Amino acid sequence: MKIKTISRLLVVALLAVFVSSCSENIDDSDYAIKEEPTMADFLDENPDLSLINSVFKRVRLGRSESASSIYAVLSARGHYTLFAPNNDAVRAYCQATVGSEDPANLSYEQAQLIAYSCIIDNGNSEAYESVEFPQNGSFILANLYDRLLSCTELTDSTRDEPFYRINGSSDIISADHQVSNGYVHIVNNVIAPSAENVAELIKAADNMHIMGKLLDVTGIANLISEERDAAYEDDPNLPEKRYWSSVAFKSGNNNWDIPQKRYLGFTAFVEPDSILNTQWGIDMPVLDEAGNITNWDNIQSQLEQKAAAVYTDATSSDVTSPDNALYKFVAYHFLKGKMAYNRFVHHCTEHNYKYGTNILAPQDVNYTVDVWDYYYTLDMGTDGRRGLIKVLQVPSVEDNHAIYLNRISKYDNGLQGSYEEISTTPFTPGIGINIKISEHNGNNTNNASNGYYYPISGVLTYDATTRNALGSERIRIDLTTITHELISNNYRGTQYEAFQHGYFEDIFDETEGTEIYYLQCGWNGVGYWHDFQGDEYLFSGLYDFKLRLPPVPVDGTYEIRMGSALNSLRGMCQIYFGDDPDNLLPVGLPFDLRQSTQYVSGQGAENPDIPFILDEDLGWDEELIAENDKDLRTHGYMKAPNYFWDCTYQGQVRKQGADNLPCLRRIITVDNFKANKTYYLRFKSSLKKLDSQFFVDYFELVPSSVFNGVDPEDTW
Repeated sequence: MKIKTISRLLVVALLAVFVSSCSENIDDSDYAIKEEPTMADFLDENPDLSLINSVFKRVRLGRSESASSIYAVLSARGHYTLFAPNNDAVRAYCQATVGSEDPANLSYEQAQLIAYSCIIDNGNSEAYESVEFPQNGSFILANLYDRLLSCTELTDSTRDEPFYRINGSSDIISADHQVSNGYVHIVNNVIAPSAENVAELIKAADNMHIMGKLLDVTGIANLISEERDAAYEDDPNLPEKRYWSSVAFKSGNNNWDIPQKRYLGFTAFVEPDSILNTQWGIDMPVLDEAGNITNWDNIQSQLEQKAAAVYTDATSSDVTSPDNALYKFVAYHFLKGKMAYNRFVHHCTEHNYKYGTNILAPQDVNYTVDVWDYYYTLDMGTDGRRGLIKVLQVPSVEDNHAIYLNRISKYDNGLQGSYEEISTTPFTPGIGINIKISEHNGNNTNNASNGYYYPISGVLTYDATTRNALGSERIRIDLTTITHELISNNYRGTQYEAFQHGYFEDIFDETEGTEIYYLQCGWNGVGYWHDFQGDEYLFSGLYDFKLRLPPVPVDGTYEIRMGSALNSLRGMCQIYFGDDPDNLLPVGLPFDLRQSTQYVSGQGAENPDIPFILDEDLGWDEELIAENDKDLRTHGYMKAPNYFWDCTYQGQVRKQGADNLPCLRRIITVDNFKANKTYYLRFKSSLKKLDSQFFVDYFELVPSSVFNGVDPEDTW
């Protein structure tokens, strides 16, 4: 998305780190022809916006001298959302930046920053009216600076009604000025996202001196400084489009966009100094006039003792080694991928949830059940081991839809239950379970150039209690959270996209015939899709690729499953598994994704390879249902989880296996896993067809205590 509408008109050349490609001049035919005023007209007619208007007339949307100005763009057709700073805001920014209230004294780069930062191009969608603003999170679409703007709904005793704060400091003082090409919202502070990276923002925070110092001491600050993959972006052979003849086209156009940029990002969960002090007894830092911690030696010694008690397998005394206990402690706080607060989990198809009128912008008020996903951390050992973090959002309005780390709960998970949370493991200081995260950090900005950091309410550790708790659950993880680049480049839940080989760190060794596509249900109309969380990957052609799996938290026997929405357009795939990516072994017979259950209600299962019977046709008799489920497992299948619904909200997908588009789970293999090892899957087409599809949605890593425990595994 980013600048898709404008990109048909002109090149977007952001600051030195930004990349784009298109024509830099606007044709006269592109100008708005409605009688209503354009955004540029609105600026001209409002004297209190004259200073930002002068900036728009100065700044070009392109590198060449002939490129069109921002002002010209705002005169053109389109759907733009403008957060226009008033003159007082511009004067204050200029005074703080260059010591003068005149924006003419800003450097071109400084002027470009504030011009690009306050405009969102909504592409083919309508511009954002205030009723469509996120209540607590980021906008789905990025601004012209390619940054997501946060939005928080606030109340103030001096105001008659709630108001919105954009990017932590810019309050909307006058909203919803509709013009022919969008909406103008006037703000009281210039929007200028920080150019500092995640590590730099943590070190600058006035309440996170300890973690800031730890980033330097361990060397992790350098690991999380990357912002973009220059080698990918500068490749002269990088195509802009790929033609795909499959039926899964968008708007009648089979030419799919290929990303021209590959941003890299990180997300951090950080204990304020006070949390380390009250929960672990770590001394509060004492600062000198230069901001240096004068009692650091004592603090580091205390932290090393605490970390050694948690990470008992640490073998190195070198604090810069991933085998060191203190290094492991810090590494567990960092994920790859830059996650805005409201993008940790993806609301779309969870049980009993209605996303509203637009699946691409799901409503964020009437949540129904817990929604979660799993992410892996930075390496926590030279053997490549990583930590696993569960991020979960509760539906409770009273808890403000709070987000927790490693929340372990019990649910109403009977066959016809509601899946409401019955109880949850309480937070215990020093244990990494059920820790609450905060969206903001007071007056400190947490939206960095390459990601975000979030304050947390407890000391986050990957201790034995935490690992055993995570290892006692069925780990259901969407492929989109494994492929962190999808989130860092803001593709998840926003659009269709085709990808080049090498774009994803965890999808690798793709053969020349492998084509990779990402699909979001609803981008081309809401179809009858069986997608967990509403999106999927399709691999097409003579595909052959490998996937790095997320880590397991504890050693043990696990069953690997994958979500499988079958239909006749799919193909047949041989699956391989192992811990050596160069020597993966086949598991089972080739998986035929073209099959149907051929089930007809009242007549039994017609396909002996998939003996599916609807639960309701078994009279909701739990013994008969368990027998059918066991029969399915014998053939390598399971019914889909009760937990999610199809994209048209017609019902739970577990009930939708009795047709030509069955939604099931495929059991890949059962094997012994080690928490300190990395495991891989390989998928290779078994057909010599160029147009076959391989559907990949979500995976389950299920410990034997769940799939073969004393109590039967629930259907959710």
